[in-house]
Amino acid sequence: MRLRSIALIPAHGAGLQEALASTTDAIAFTLTDTAFSIQDLRRSAVDGLSRVTQAGKTGVAVLNHPRTKLLRDDVGALTGPNLSAVFLPHTVDPQDVRDLAVLLREFELARGLEPGSVTVFPVIDTARGLIRAVEIVQAAPRVGGLVFDASAYAADVGARAEENGPRLAYARGAVVAAARAFEKRPLVISEPLQLPHLAQYGFAGVLLPDARASSLANAAFTQPPHSLLLAQRQVAAYDAARAEEAWVARLESHVVDAHTARKARQILE
Repeated sequence: MRLRSIALIPAHGAGLQEALASTTDAIAFTLTDTAFSIQDLRRSAVDGLSRVTQAGKTGVAVLNHPRTKLLRDDVGALTGPNLSAVFLPHTVDPQDVRDLAVLLREFELARGLEPGSVTVFPVIDTARGLIRAVEIVQAAPRVGGLVFDASAYAADVGARAEENGPRLAYARGAVVAAARAFEKRPLVISEPLQLPHLAQYGFAGVLLPDARASSLANAAFTQPPHSLLLAQRQVAAYDAARAEEAWVARLESHVVDAHTARKARQILE
C-alpha cells in the first residue's frame, strides 16, 4: 500500500474527479463534515471508494471518534473490499485504537474479509496524544503508522501553526520517532510548499487538501537512489550473516540487525 500522497476530500465527493485523474496514491474520504448528514456522507463514501478501487488507487476513510457514538455505524457502512485504511482523528488514548480495532475485526469477519485487512492510522493532534504516541502506535497489530496534524496540535498547545521552523520541531520529531521505532509509517497533514522539508524530517507521506500537488508529494517522499542502494547492501549483509547463523551483520562501521533489515526491506518494497 503506497501512501506517499493522500488526497483528503469530503465524503460527499467534492474534488473526487480531480483526485481520480491525479497521480495521488490514495484518496481519503472524511466523514467528519457536520455540514452534511452522516447517512449521506456514508453513502457517498461507499460509492467513492468503489470508484477509487476502479481507478487503481488506495481507498481510505477518515472516521468519527469513538466517543461521538458514530464510529460503529461508520465502520459498518464502509468496511469492505474497497477500504484499505482508516484514519482516527483526535487519538489521545491507546483504548481509542483498540475500540476501533474490535469493530473492524467484527465487520471484517462478518463480510468474509481477512481480519486485519483494514489498516489503522491514529491521528496525533493534541499534547495528550503526543505524550502517549508510543503506546498508541503499539495499541493494535493493525496500526500502520501515525498521522501528525500540525495545525490542530498547535491550537491545542496554544502555539502558532507552522509546518517549517522550530516551534513544532519536538512534536514532529516525536511522531516520526514513535512510528519509525516500531517499523510503522509517519504521515503528516500539510500544504504542498513544505513537503521536501517534511520528507527530510522522516515523514513517509502526506495528506493533501489539493490532489494537484500529488506529483510534488510523490517526488518528495520517494526514496533517493543512494537510500535504495544502502537498503540493498543492508539486506544482502544481513542475509549473508543469517546464512552463517549470526544474528547481526557488519557493514563497514555499522551493525545491521533484524530491525534494520526489516526497515531496509520496506524501503525496497
